[in-house]
Amino acid sequence: MNFRHLLATCLVVLLGWVVEPATAADPDHLPIGSQRLQVRTLPVAPRGAPRPVNPQATSNMLFEDDDPLGSFDLDRSLSKLCREGRFRQQQERLFTVRLGGYVHGVVIGQYWGLYDPEGRAVANLVYALRWQDTARCEVYVLRHLQD
Repeated sequence: MNFRHLLATCLVVLLGWVVEPATAADPDHLPIGSQRLQVRTLPVAPRGAPRPVNPQATSNMLFEDDDPLGSFDLDRSLSKLCREGRFRQQQERLFTVRLGGYVHGVVIGQYWGLYDPEGRAVANLVYALRWQDTARCEVYVLRHLQD
């Protein structure tokens, strides 16, 4: 018996098991009672107070606000530069803000940690970055830094 003949025999046997038709769909052959397949979902999570997202210990939290990031002004020209990698934080989690329970990276105009080779940032203006280092990067203008 050669290899091809053995392979063909195995395929015929396997196809016979797979194709064996109507017995699987026949209701008399389906399991009943405790043998029936049971689909169970995950238990419902207990309701509790939402926990705030905490930044890493190495970051400096500038401020917190209950308003979400979308309620601030989107700067389209800086967002375009951010998508191209020409407006961003030089180091991750250097400065952060918590807006609406979410932590976002922040840069300060003409301040240490900002990569802005074209000099488009306004001095002491705080910018929040969403999705930095992606093609969806967005830059929001938050407020002037208070001394």
